[in-house]
Amino acid sequence: MARKKTTIAGAVAASVADAVTSAIDALAHPATTVQQARNAIIGATRRAAVSATRKATATKRRIAAKKGRIKRSVKAAAKTAKRKAAARKGAVRKAVKKATRHGR
Repeated sequence: MARKKTTIAGAVAASVADAVTSAIDALAHPATTVQQARNAIIGATRRAAVSATRKATATKRRIAAKKGRIKRSVKAAAKTAKRKAAARKGAVRKAVKKATRHGR
């Protein structure tokens, strides 16, 4: 297969032709050009807003998860302390009962 040779002059001519064509098109259909530009701006704005919202939501979730973890760990620590206190209380009661048994 033979490759198509492109010269610098040919490439410049093609890019100039493209530029002229798009300029003529913009002059011929100004409303369409403006609408396309407006749609592009609106689309970019919407994408940015969606991205920002997503980031905010993710941050909120991360903070809520952290809060939940802390809450659970505090509850667990409180439970452990309660259990230990109850065990001590039980041991004291047992010791008192043992000490107060009469002549057995």
